[in-house]
Amino acid sequence: MPLRVLFHEYWNPYLNIAFEESLARSRSVDLVGDTLRIWRNENSLILGRFRKVGEDVNLGNASRFGFPIVRRFTGGGTVYHDSGCLNYSIAIKKNVKYPLDYMYRVLLKGTLLALKKLGARAYLKNTNDVVVNERKVSGTAAAMRWGVLFLHGSILINSNLQMLYLLLRIPKVHNFDPVKYRVANLSAFVETSTEEVADALIWGYSRVLSTSPTFEEPLKEELKLANLLYKEKYSREEWNFKGLVDNEGELNKKVKDILS
Repeated sequence: MPLRVLFHEYWNPYLNIAFEESLARSRSVDLVGDTLRIWRNENSLILGRFRKVGEDVNLGNASRFGFPIVRRFTGGGTVYHDSGCLNYSIAIKKNVKYPLDYMYRVLLKGTLLALKKLGARAYLKNTNDVVVNERKVSGTAAAMRWGVLFLHGSILINSNLQMLYLLLRIPKVHNFDPVKYRVANLSAFVETSTEEVADALIWGYSRVLSTSPTFEEPLKEELKLANLLYKEKYSREEWNFKGLVDNEGELNKKVKDILS
């Protein structure tokens, strides 16, 4: 099966994160095949599914600089997005005994291969931090939802790191590796562009999955579902600040109707 590649993005961070769930759910019912999405986001802070906003985000600075806070459906920490950051998402179906172990130990090699192809000596720390010279250049999160293995990450290429530090809080606990908050742009280590990183990601994930890429556009059902999820979940304060969904049962029924 070829690897479906999407270059689809919105300049609305709420819609971009809604499309992430739309992609996973569309793959779950075999509406689409295994997919690699490559995309960018407007200035935003993307909160892990179970994180508390006040613990991760400097709310005063987020408001001051106009950075919206959007909660994703996967776990992990809070990440910074701007136009100097390239994001990727991969949704596949595969029967594996330990899904998270497979995604972080096997599937994530696609990113390592991509960065090494570009000339960076990339390696993993803390399971899911992609590091070059002891500086984190990419963070990832993964989940198995709706029968789909879903991995996504952000690569800092030429981001505003000063802004990142103004917006994200470093935990006060002592049981974390400081490399998580010792970040760098990939451009500090290799001369590259967003287009070259995207090409390398396609090459890396095609190699890991032993397949070839096919370039496609999103289906109308994916777009319709993304808009529904945006309106009834990802644009709402209850979800982004509290992790709650109003009328979740009704929303799931509408999702099913679109995908059936």
